[in-house]
Amino acid sequence: MSLVESNRAGSPRDAPTCVEAPLSAAVEYGFLLGTHIDHATLSRACAVAREWGVYPHEVLIAEGRITEDSYVQALAETAGVPYRADVATRDIAIPRNASFRQCLSTGVIKEAGRARAFLLGTNRLGPFALRALLARHSSHRIALCGPRALRRAIRDRFSATLARGAVQTLAERRPHLSAHRPVLAWQVWTFALGCAAVLAAGLTAPLATVHVATIVLACVFVPVILLRLVAAFELACTGPAPSGAAAAPIAGAKLPIYTILAPLYREAHMLPLLLNALARLEWPAAKLDIKLILEAADIETVRAAHSLTLPPNVEIVVVPDIGPRTKPKALNYALPFARGEYLVVYDAEDRPEPGQLRRAYDAFRNGPANLATVQARLNLYNADTNWLTRQFTVEYSALFDGLLPVLDKMQLPIPLGGTSNHFRVAALKWLLAWDPYNVTEDADLGTRLARCGYRCAVIGSSTYEEAPARLGNWTRQRTRWLKGFVQTWLVHMRAPRTLWRELGPRGFLAFQIMIGGTILSALVHPWFYVLLAIELAGGGFLARPDLVFGLPFWAVSVFSLVGGYTAAMALGFCALRQRRLERLLWQVPLMPVYWLLISVAAYRALWQFARAPFMWEKTDHGTVMDAPKTP
Repeated sequence: MSLVESNRAGSPRDAPTCVEAPLSAAVEYGFLLGTHIDHATLSRACAVAREWGVYPHEVLIAEGRITEDSYVQALAETAGVPYRADVATRDIAIPRNASFRQCLSTGVIKEAGRARAFLLGTNRLGPFALRALLARHSSHRIALCGPRALRRAIRDRFSATLARGAVQTLAERRPHLSAHRPVLAWQVWTFALGCAAVLAAGLTAPLATVHVATIVLACVFVPVILLRLVAAFELACTGPAPSGAAAAPIAGAKLPIYTILAPLYREAHMLPLLLNALARLEWPAAKLDIKLILEAADIETVRAAHSLTLPPNVEIVVVPDIGPRTKPKALNYALPFARGEYLVVYDAEDRPEPGQLRRAYDAFRNGPANLATVQARLNLYNADTNWLTRQFTVEYSALFDGLLPVLDKMQLPIPLGGTSNHFRVAALKWLLAWDPYNVTEDADLGTRLARCGYRCAVIGSSTYEEAPARLGNWTRQRTRWLKGFVQTWLVHMRAPRTLWRELGPRGFLAFQIMIGGTILSALVHPWFYVLLAIELAGGGFLARPDLVFGLPFWAVSVFSLVGGYTAAMALGFCALRQRRLERLLWQVPLMPVYWLLISVAAYRALWQFARAPFMWEKTDHGTVMDAPKTP
């Protein structure tokens, strides 16, 4: 058995057995006593280790009692093997019959050049177990190094390979599900011919064309209206939700390692607030694996992160400037370094409720085997900044407290939010993770999950974000979202019959409502006002009730407009009450004005999709610098 294979057995799940072994901790960790820690510190670490289900040295490192490098150096000295403080990128090589991903998971790599020693960098074995491993492989030259130093060396050595994989894997292995080709030829021809047909019909029979178009649009909008009414009814029946409800108590020893991916770009000023928010999470520190994902081109944020004294469980991952500079590419690059069984994505401005990880894990533990994703609810901590943020709060409350829970209850595909998505790492990797070319990667991933038979659940825990308070910032963000919805709709509608077969009729309809309906309603909404203005001006463009189809046309038009407004406002009203945000109820009648802004962003998204489909317009955060007070 090779060293790589034998070290695979060193699993965190074995830790509680070691902690509770009859051997005295003072003997096993005696090499630390006196020079690094005292007996009282070790005793406390042992008690916490039993509670968390980890080794005492993991507690000592997580709580900052000893650094990882100091521990490994002391362990190497007592084991009688060399210690490598720095692992140079040029001095490492992959062991025979292994891959760099195996090296990451096992903590074993080989030195290049004359030394040719195996480098072992892992904290998943106790001191006695590590010595036993070294004894079994005494024929090999083995040196110890810090796990973080080993991961950094592997990352630097294979950065180009990792970056190419982050960009190309989905496009190469499942090209039909990748947005690297923004649109197929037949889709372009279908769109062009459809526009030509509508134009020709409008020129030859304008009234009939308007009638038919209105009825077709009504067929699209009626399911949207019904879904909103169902969501409003559900909220009205449940009433206000309890604030910060706790998950079922789970012993720390039974909790797995949880990875947090936090991508940042031009957000150096957000680092302290983000780290403070993550420090409030109720999860054993030794079982948290936090990755700050930074762009190599963002020198300011990289410098700011390195200048901070980061907690021991926080690691910096710098993404090479290769391929599209998008959030999903950055997440893909960092994914191989995730040590957790579960994973969550947070943005720089996010303030998750402290118990969110436990509630997500509780949902995974009690959910079906095909539950791959848990979506936390999103809301805003700067709702009262101005009119724009108030409307954003109404919109977010309706979506995350109303629509998405209904989709979950009906077991329909859920377009994920851009943050606070919790994943089973194994399922996420099987799906080939995020599409680096899709600028609304969350909605796309939610659809791919459903197509592959996985489910997504919505939990009651909330994450509070910062809403853009400036119109230009809001427009850039909304343009990107809607452009990503266009990408997602075009990708999954490349083979409509296949999509129908994989999602089923209900899932197919839900996809059209949540993705296609969002785009179409934003594009069509202003034209209702145009037609209304023409009619009020006496232009006679619309049919009179005494003409053929006149009355049905007016009935359909009024129902689409009034019914759409009524359903959306009812949902917004109920969602605000459920959130205990009654102070914002007066904003609900102003929603149509907000929708006109969304329409402007929708047309801007179409224009940008045609010119720069992969461009990621950055949303600036940090306009609200005071620490938010979450419920």
